[in-house]
Amino acid sequence: MTTIFAATEAPSPSTTTAPERFEVLLESQRDDCLRRRESALAEPIASNLDPVAMSRTATLLHVIAEIDDALARIAAGTYGLCVHCGGAIPEERLEFRPFAPSCVTCR
Repeated sequence: MTTIFAATEAPSPSTTTAPERFEVLLESQRDDCLRRRESALAEPIASNLDPVAMSRTATLLHVIAEIDDALARIAAGTYGLCVHCGGAIPEERLEFRPFAPSCVTCR
């Protein structure tokens, strides 16, 4: 699977807690996805509907929804816990995919 967001430098772990650090990263990735989606939507306006551009916008919309869900978990205090089994999601997984809703086992 291709990563569709730009890597963003998160604040220093010593100055923020993990959910706060990931919240900043998630918001930055969400903004990036929105910009990319707007750009992809603008491409087919000049020509016929491009299936690749339409697929790209659908994928970005899905990622935005996953990021919104992760931000909601931060607000609810459940970020970093698997939505299926309730176990902790390793921080390494969250660093790779900060909007991951589940642990590797439940994935």
